[in-house]
Amino acid sequence: MDPQLELKNVTKRFGGVAAVDGVTFAIGKGEILGVIGPNGAGKTTLLNCISGVYRLDDGDVRWQGASIAGLAPFRVARLGIGRTFQIVKPFTSMTVRENVVAGALFGSDEERPRLGAAFGRADSVLELVGLRSKADLPVSALTIPDRKRLEVARAVATRPKLLLLDEVMAGLNSVEIDDALEMVRAVHESGVTVVLIEHVMRVIVGVCARVVVLDVGRVLADGPPDVVLRDERVIQAYLGERYARRLRGS
Repeated sequence: MDPQLELKNVTKRFGGVAAVDGVTFAIGKGEILGVIGPNGAGKTTLLNCISGVYRLDDGDVRWQGASIAGLAPFRVARLGIGRTFQIVKPFTSMTVRENVVAGALFGSDEERPRLGAAFGRADSVLELVGLRSKADLPVSALTIPDRKRLEVARAVATRPKLLLLDEVMAGLNSVEIDDALEMVRAVHESGVTVVLIEHVMRVIVGVCARVVVLDVGRVLADGPPDVVLRDERVIQAYLGERYARRLRGS
């Protein structure tokens, strides 16, 4: 099967320092791929390179066989690549539903809905992520977990074929993480390929069939979680001996 997204020698420098350095891997349609690594490894920078926020200094990003390197973010989104951001920034003057409608109106070029259809799309997405009962609330009334759900909902409303999730579970407690895991599974089961950056390893083990580890901007490991998380290089660079001992004990 041809890859849905290909990264070929993707490189991004800031002041001469490579935040992403020659990253190469492919993502197949229907995958849930986890991207992990220490702070400063280049994970968010990589998503910014894919989504058009940053222009590449070298390499190429190919979407369904065609290069998208250099395209503006809105053009990348209209091709079917959606994303969330670590710091959620909803439209605070709007309701929950209106925020998601904005995503529905902006989405991919395959289907440009009228306003009524956009509201219908928003309601379906809010049901999917567990926010349907809060659709008419102002954003200011939402908890942090619900704001993260709203961030995902806005991205899903754009009708992506590939969704890039940047630490949507950061700061959540154990119960909230379980709920967020179900949300990710539901989005994936709706036919969306998912790439997620995450530091919570039970999330990676719980939903990802494959993991890419970044360290100092380079790919350190790539494979199934049960193999990658036992890799001594990954333990030394990121997970630490405490995690390794717990893993061995289990």
